[in-house]
Amino acid sequence: MITSKENNTNRLRACLLIAAVGVTVACGGTDAPKVPLAQGPTLDSARAMEAAHALIGPAAKAQLDSGNAYYRKKAYADALARYRAASALAPQHAAPLFGIYMVARATHDSAMADSALTGIRLRNGPLPSAPHSLADSALQRMHEAIRRKPSTG
Repeated sequence: MITSKENNTNRLRACLLIAAVGVTVACGGTDAPKVPLAQGPTLDSARAMEAAHALIGPAAKAQLDSGNAYYRKKAYADALARYRAASALAPQHAAPLFGIYMVARATHDSAMADSALTGIRLRNGPLPSAPHSLADSALQRMHEAIRRKPSTG
């Protein structure tokens, strides 16, 4: 007879195995050359960051920074107010919406998180697919396998 403890151990092992397979699939098989970080496009990244900050403006950046400070303190209501103010000051910029998304995830507000993600996608355009990412269907199968309970019979 299988005890409850053995059953839980078997479930944990199955979940870990599925997660390990998912990580292996996600991280393997890319043909892109590896570039050390020191040799990466740091100048381009710095220019992109400067351009993004120029778009947001000083007033919106101040609100965004305040929101980030409140978020780190877990003062989510104050952080949300600051992120919304930043979004109103810089409606073309996705950074305040990402702050709203972070607050929504921290407070388990899925409707607000979905709305923020929609706004981020509208501002940033479609995200390029990574060569190492799991397809939605593969990810869905992995989640279903994790949720599936082993039969006790």
